[in-house]
Amino acid sequence: MTFDVARRIRFADVDPAGIVFYPRYFEMINATIEDWFELGLGYGFDAMIVNGPHGVPLAHMEAEFKAPSRLDETLVFSLIVRELGRSSIRLAVTARCDETVRMIARPTLVFVDAAANRPISIPAELKARMLAFREAA
Repeated sequence: MTFDVARRIRFADVDPAGIVFYPRYFEMINATIEDWFELGLGYGFDAMIVNGPHGVPLAHMEAEFKAPSRLDETLVFSLIVRELGRSSIRLAVTARCDETVRMIARPTLVFVDAAANRPISIPAELKARMLAFREAA
C-alpha cells in the first residue's frame, strides 16, 4: 500500500522561471512524511516530538528530478517503505502530475530517543503499522 497526498504548486514554490525551485521539494517531502506519520501511522509529530520522547531525524537523502513542475499544477506525493531496520526507516517518495513522474526521493530516517539523541528500536506496534506501507516485492 502507498500513502498518497495531493499538493497544489503555489507561487511561493516556484522560481522566476515558473518551475518548482528544487529546495521546495524537500519541504514537500518533509510535509508528506509528517502527514504519513499522522494520518497513515496515527503517531503525529506533535505526539511524537513535541509531547513525546521520540524523533525521526533525516540521516540520508537522495533525489532525482525527472521533469519540471509548474505553478498551479497538482502533484500527488506517494510514499512507500523501502526497508525497515532496527531503528532506520528507508522510504521512497515519488511526486507525479497525472502519470508523469516529476521527482523521486529516497530519504532515510532514524528513530531516536529525543532526550538522549541516540537511535533506539522502533516500537513493535509502530513498526507493524509501517510495514503496511512497504514496497511490493
